[in-house]
Amino acid sequence: MTDPEVLRKWLEAGYVENGRLYPTRKGTPQGGIISPCLANLTLDGLERAVHEAVPRRSRVNFVRYADDFIITGKSLCLLQEQVKPAVEAFLRERGLELSPEKTVITHITRGFTFLGQTFRKRGQVLRITPSTEGVLALIRKVGALIRAHVAAPMLALVKKLNQTLRGWGNYHRHVVASETFARIDKYVREQLWRMLRHRHSRKSKRELFRKYWTAAGGRHIFTVRQTTEKGPRVYTVLRLGDLPSGRYIKIPKDANPYRPEYARLYWERRHKKERWMMSCLSARQYRAQRAGG
Repeated sequence: MTDPEVLRKWLEAGYVENGRLYPTRKGTPQGGIISPCLANLTLDGLERAVHEAVPRRSRVNFVRYADDFIITGKSLCLLQEQVKPAVEAFLRERGLELSPEKTVITHITRGFTFLGQTFRKRGQVLRITPSTEGVLALIRKVGALIRAHVAAPMLALVKKLNQTLRGWGNYHRHVVASETFARIDKYVREQLWRMLRHRHSRKSKRELFRKYWTAAGGRHIFTVRQTTEKGPRVYTVLRLGDLPSGRYIKIPKDANPYRPEYARLYWERRHKKERWMMSCLSARQYRAQRAGG
């Protein structure tokens, strides 16, 4: 468990810039790189406090990621009368409290959202899907990007879109997301078409379709052609449906990358499989570009 006195001195220690010591006058910025580290230090010991507050044979599970955590229990009474008071007492000693807006006790069949994904159990099957709020936030961001690049070079728009879509898609590609990916791909395609009709109002639909879309593998992919010193190049908008999917394989708790037996036998095989999956995606994108050239 973290020593509170050591943590307090660390927060008040100040910082050094260009050889000069500056005092700490404000707290850490929201979303800063030090915030998760401070959360881990502050909440260290919370899991032990939860397990000590319930009977030994009670089925209680604790999962924490920085300052976000979920606690599962076999009954509503156990969570309300034993687990929640223990958490509140632990936080109170550290000057913290639970957020009323983000704290909820619910049944697994109704589901809950954690780290941008919704967990819901139907029968004996647990389904993990991208949260509705996260999907809507991505749609709004994509729409804003396209509207902001109406008069900008098309290549800049493609790069911005790919950056946004790839990051969001790689985060969710290990869960049940095929329907969500198809919905977002359709939205991106419709918004791009709407933007082109506004940008080139005097051109026919056939001209726009021939210039910006190409058929590859029976699918129509938005492309931008650009002439470079090495010849013409084709840039495509990433389709989330093309991302390699598959359920995430949980890492064993003893799999330490600094231990030779795991570094050689476990981590190398795991990284090799991930590189192979991404190489398959790159090959599909290359074939699509060749088909559009």
